Amino acid sequence: MGGSNRYRIISAQEGHRSVEFWSIKRIPFEPDGWMKTARGELREAIGKLPLQAGEILHAVYRSEERSFADVENILFYNVGTGCFAGLTSKGLRFERSFIAPPPHSSLPKDSTLHYHWYGPCLPRGTYAHWARGETLASWSVPSVTLRPTPSASTVWLGMKDALSVTTSEVSEPLDYFGLTVRVFPSAAARVNLAVLVKTLFDGIIAGLHSHDGSELDEVAGRLATNLNADPAHIMRALMESKNAILGQRRLLHPFLQYVQWNPADDLLVAGELEVTRESTSESSSGFSGELYRVRSTDFGA
Repeated sequence: MGGSNRYRIISAQEGHRSVEFWSIKRIPFEPDGWMKTARGELREAIGKLPLQAGEILHAVYRSEERSFADVENILFYNVGTGCFAGLTSKGLRFERSFIAPPPHSSLPKDSTLHYHWYGPCLPRGTYAHWARGETLASWSVPSVTLRPTPSASTVWLGMKDALSVTTSEVSEPLDYFGLTVRVFPSAAARVNLAVLVKTLFDGIIAGLHSHDGSELDEVAGRLATNLNADPAHIMRALMESKNAILGQRRLLHPFLQYVQWNPADDLLVAGELEVTRESTSESSSGFSGELYRVRSTDFGA
């Protein structure tokens, strides 16, 4: 067990098949001081996590704090995706819970604690804190390059150009939602899904929005340049509302020479990503999946 009065870690080296991490602050993307030390110890513990044949990684973030946050950033990117390389070649599951973390006797009781849990699970199982409900969208994008890591823009365009996107009418607003995504990388490719999950999920979620028209000429022109695509086609895709079950919003902004995406990925609280071997080509790859309603199974959440 490592830590201080600001954080604690229980690792799989101590008789557990999981890693638990408590902190009085949430780990940012570029921590310093004691948080950088805590992140380093957490990375080391995760890297030693044993998975058995047929198991995939399950990651959970728990905190009563409901401020804006992307759960995949908290659990993977802010920790550092390198430590997950040996754990996420087949699949991963992750979720965000809004109930208080399990207590730890050595941390201040008046803190709003942030808690990470990483451990093994079986593919295509259930979530710990959410129940899957009605499927609102499904899709298959047969040709998007997954290596090196695709940009959110590339995934978004794949979603917009796909002919096999099916959506249901959303009768009431979504508080939160879940995503299940299956990737079929090119033959013999080995992927670290912790690296892939952020841009893949951002692009998919963006593809289920429409843009509100803000700075349309500028963002469409930049996006077309970045994607080597026809600006008129990009403009139409941005404004297309046919499959925009997540609604219209200011979906992207100019950023440096590029664009910055702004999908509603903070509403994603339950996600699964798995590798299938549907592609036998050395070069082609793609993905399919579903977006669905979720219901909290946490008592009092």
